[in-house]
Amino acid sequence: MSPAEAFGLIATFFYALAALLVYRQFRSQTAPSRLLLLAPATVAVAAHAVSLYFLLVTDRGLMLGLLPVASCMAAAVTGLVVASSLYRPFQWIGALVFPFSALIVPASLWIHTGYVRPMEHGIGLHVLLSILAYSVLVISACQAILLLIQHRQLKDGHIRGVMRVFPPIQVMESMLFDTIWLGEALLTVAILFGFLYVDDLFAQHLVHKTVLTLVSWVIFAVLLAGRHLKGWRGRTAIRFTLSGFLVLLVAFFGSQLVLEVILHRP
Repeated sequence: MSPAEAFGLIATFFYALAALLVYRQFRSQTAPSRLLLLAPATVAVAAHAVSLYFLLVTDRGLMLGLLPVASCMAAAVTGLVVASSLYRPFQWIGALVFPFSALIVPASLWIHTGYVRPMEHGIGLHVLLSILAYSVLVISACQAILLLIQHRQLKDGHIRGVMRVFPPIQVMESMLFDTIWLGEALLTVAILFGFLYVDDLFAQHLVHKTVLTLVSWVIFAVLLAGRHLKGWRGRTAIRFTLSGFLVLLVAFFGSQLVLEVILHRP
C-alpha cells in the first residue's frame, strides 16, 4: 500500500466518523459539543493533506484533473470549516462537507483520472488561488442551503430538530456574506493570474471555463452590490448564491468531466 493510500484510508475513516457525529447531533435537541465534532475532522484533514502530497506532487509536475482537484477542494473546504468553527458556528456545514470528503478521497486514489502539468509561469499560484476561491464559495453554498432550510421551517411556523440550536437567521446571513466577500476576492485574484499566465485559452481548452467563471463572478458581484445598495437578504441572497455556485461548479467540474471522461483530453 502506498503512502497516499494509507493516509487516504485514515482520512476516509475520520471523515466518516465526523459525518456520523454531525448527523447524530441533528437528532439531538441540545447544542452539540464543538470539540466532539471537530476533533475527528481535524485528524481527517491532516491525513488528507499528507495523502494529497504523495498523490499530487510528482517529478514531472503537479497532478491535476477532475478527481485530484476535487480532493484538494474537499481538504481545503474541511480545513476552512474546522478553522472557522473555532470562532463562529460553521461546524454544521460539516453535515454536507464531511460525507463528500469521505467519498472523494478513495475515489481520487483508486479512480485514475487527471494529468500532470509542470508548474511554471505562475500557473501553480493560479491553481492554488482557484482552489481556495472555489473552497470558500463551497462554504457559501452550504451556508445558503442551511439558510434555505431555516427559512422554510420558519415559514411553516415550526422549527424542528437541530435547527432549534442554530444561530438566528441574521447571524447566518452575516456569515454567508462574509464567506461570499472572501470567495469573490480570491476568485478575482485567481482570474487575474489566469489571464496573466495562461498562454492560449483555445489550445488549452479553457475558453468555456473562463467564460463560465466570469459569469459566476458577475453573479456574486451583483449579489454583493445588491446587499450593499439595497440590503438584499433572505431568499434573494440564497438564490443568487446557489446560482453563482452552480455556474462555478459547471465551469470546472462540468467542463473537466467532458474533457477527461468523454473527450479524453487534459
